[in-house]
Formats: sequence, C-alpha cells, structure tokens
Amino acid sequence: MLKPKRKITSKELKKDPFLESIYSIKQHFDEKRPQYLKIGLSVVVVFLIGFLYNSNSVTNENEADYGLSIGMVYLNQGDYQNAIMQFQQIVDEYSNTNSGYDASFHIGKIHFERGNYDLALPHFERYASGSKNNFILSSAYESLSAIYEDKNNLDDAISYQKKSINKSISELGNAYSKLRLAKLYILNNDKEKAIKVMDEVIENHEDNFEIKKEYDFLYGLMESLS
Repeated sequence: MLKPKRKITSKELKKDPFLESIYSIKQHFDEKRPQYLKIGLSVVVVFLIGFLYNSNSVTNENEADYGLSIGMVYLNQGDYQNAIMQFQQIVDEYSNTNSGYDASFHIGKIHFERGNYDLALPHFERYASGSKNNFILSSAYESLSAIYEDKNNLDDAISYQKKSINKSISELGNAYSKLRLAKLYILNNDKEKAIKVMDEVIENHEDNFEIKKEYDFLYGLMESLS
C-alpha cells in the first residue's frame, strides 16, 4: 500500500539552497521593482532618442545634399548671386553636415575668384574648421594661404600652405604646393628653407617641364631679391 506523500512546508523549501536563491532573487526584485522599472524606462527613452537623432541626421544630410546640388547648378550656369544665396541657405539650415561645410567652401571660392578676399576668408576658415574632405581641404588651405599672402601676413600664409601640402592627395599637386611654399619662404627672406624645398621637388620631378620651369622661376626670384 502506498504511503501518502508528506506535504513540504514553505519553511522546508527555504532550507533548500537552490530554492533559497530563487526566493531571495524574487524577494529582491519585488523590493526593487520601482527602481528597475525606472532604469528600464530610461534605457528605452535613450534608445528612442538615439534612433530619432540618427534618423534626423540622415534626413538632414539628404536634404542638405539636394540643396547643395541646386546651388551647383546655379554655379555652373554662372548665376553667382543665386548660387551664393542657395549655398548660404544650406549653411544656415544644415551647418554641421558635410554639404553644409561644402557650401561654405563654394561661397568662399566665388568671393575669392572675384578678388573679394575679405568676404572669402571666413567661409574658407569655417570650411577648414570642420570638413574632413582632404581633396577640398588642400584647396581651401591654399586659398587661405593666398589671402594671407595678399595681406602681407607671410607667417600665416606659410602655416596654411604647409597644411595644404599635408592634405594634398596627388603627387603632382603636392609638388606644386611645395613650390608655392618655397616662394613664400623666399618672400619671407628664408632662402635656406626655400632651397631645401625646391631641391626636394626637382629631385622627384626632374623630367616634368612645367615643374622645372617653376623651379627656374623661383631661383630667378630669389636672385632678384638678393
């Protein structure tokens, strides 16, 4: 005959190590439920904010790219007034996007090519402060160097020309940037540095007629200023 099973009391359950652990965890969660709910809610809110921010960033980039393309159409048509207005709108509304920085560069370039260096300066400086496009950065730094040379501020002109060299992505472009740096050294009465840069360039491009021509011109300039 089967013996009736003995009922296990809650007191005995608690003596079981495994069950005691489960009981302790349950008791802990029951006590801390409000705190955990707050933490969980905070995580969800942070996730949603991050998701919305990323979605908004992508939307802004797309809208800025589209606006920049409209400005480029005006620019290619020679309609500089509308191009500047369109580029400025991109800067105002999407300042920290890639297109926002590119718009600054194009405004600066329009003013620079018209000889309005004071108007071009802040746009090139803004572009240089935030863009990561090395190809255009090299051009922006070179333009800044030319502006400061025009202002007879050769120290800043040399500084920006060095940055242009560092951002140059082509071997030939790098060579011309170095020769321009050599010219600035000559104008700044630092012929030793000028010769060092010039000889380095001609050593690597001795068969390039245009490079050789610029090299000879700089030596003539150096002699004329002696």
